[in-house]
Amino acid sequence: MRKLIFILLILQPFIVKLVYKGGFQINVFNELLSLLVLILFIFRVLIKKRVNNSFLIYICFLIYTLLLGIYRDIMPLSLFQILIYSQFFFYFFYFQSFSDQEKSDMIKSMKNIMDFIVILIAIIAVIEVIDYQSFRDFIGVHSVNRGINGFYLISFFGSGPSLAIFISLYVFVWHYYYYALGNQISRKGISYLFLAIVLGVLSFSRKETLFIFMFILLFPYPSKSKLRKWLKRLILSIAIFAGLLYYYLTFFESANRKGFDSGYIRWKIMAKSIEVYSDYFPFGTGAGTFGSRVSLMMPHIYEEYNVGQGMLGWEATNSRGPIYDAFLSTFVTEIGVGVLLIMFLFYKLLESKTILRNNYSVFIKNFILIYLLSLSFFVPMLTNSFGYIIMIILSSIACNISLFKIRTRY
Repeated sequence: MRKLIFILLILQPFIVKLVYKGGFQINVFNELLSLLVLILFIFRVLIKKRVNNSFLIYICFLIYTLLLGIYRDIMPLSLFQILIYSQFFFYFFYFQSFSDQEKSDMIKSMKNIMDFIVILIAIIAVIEVIDYQSFRDFIGVHSVNRGINGFYLISFFGSGPSLAIFISLYVFVWHYYYYALGNQISRKGISYLFLAIVLGVLSFSRKETLFIFMFILLFPYPSKSKLRKWLKRLILSIAIFAGLLYYYLTFFESANRKGFDSGYIRWKIMAKSIEVYSDYFPFGTGAGTFGSRVSLMMPHIYEEYNVGQGMLGWEATNSRGPIYDAFLSTFVTEIGVGVLLIMFLFYKLLESKTILRNNYSVFIKNFILIYLLSLSFFVPMLTNSFGYIIMIILSSIACNISLFKIRTRY
């Protein structure tokens, strides 16, 4: 069942595209899958008759957001958004409830599944190279101004960034499988990694590509000689820096100018978020009121602060607008100081020991946490399938965390 859940999370973007292509306007795939995970978690708790005390973090988050919804008089609609925000907790605590051996076995299964997906992406990439526009029409997505004369890979995910996020997760899991778990690196394994990185680069997604190469650059690869180790790292640093510089200057000139422009939509959203939150400090506007799915049904904040289609984009494009891509700022605006509960969970993960006591697993765990938080500034990682996959990976790498133990040595 755990493998099936993992596969369905990977396929989620494609399944959603098929749902919309079939004429259905309601997408509850994530919610139904999360409900299944919650039920499975409840069964495990009933069978084991115990739950990790870190689950109290979620209980506090749930109570806080419910009370905030009552205080802001936005119930019961706010409850739906609270449940959406709860989903990543469900995945983390369900997969955390297994034994250390079961977690390691899950990582091995993830690696094998992702190997197959990489090959599938490569096959689809050939189709995209031949006629990428027809493939996008089939998937039902529109083109954006990126890549080589409009060419960039999207695969069955339907977008370059989604493809790149999957590739980055594959790179993390690949390194954990071979270095942390100690499996022998084969030529086939190296070829899979190289192929995945090439596919990720051809997605022409700036943030994710940067993180992939940062991970490779900073990863503590073993070396018999310190001098040789640092010499290799120096050469690798120069090569990666030169490659990324060419990559960004050649293919993202227009996007870079837009990103540093004061009129860039994300800067406007962040500024508006600060304006709204300053009036609703410290608790926030309430879940489901600003930049979230349910906020479309509760537009009173948008009306009060004159947030129009320039930020929302929903009516104009019949799809999620840019406000959904400045997630962390709008998330804080909604739940205010409640975000500290989630940060506390991440802190406990950061300080937690890993199942395998080696520097490889510690590095991977901590890097994934930084990756998750960094992308959350732009992407709703806590409410999408890739964020859930990350929580599965983290729960499979880290030991069970405890609220009442504080590490004094690192």
